[in-house]
Amino acid sequence: MNQPLPNLKRGQAGIIAGIDAAQPTAKRLADLGFVSGIRITMVRPGKPCIVRIDGRFVGLGASCQQIIRVVPN
Repeated sequence: MNQPLPNLKRGQAGIIAGIDAAQPTAKRLADLGFVSGIRITMVRPGKPCIVRIDGRFVGLGASCQQIIRVVPN
């Protein structure tokens, strides 16, 4: 079952299930590596949160966090 990214706890990983956003925002996130099937780890929850994706650390504001859907694993 997928859920919003902020539901992941510190150190918890998940797989991106999709992005619930209009095309420009979805494309911007995809350019940063946020695409379906990619593993993401919550490094520091909050606003902004810090996630690890594809070996990089990325900070995300509250609005971006809510539109990224993940399946915890």
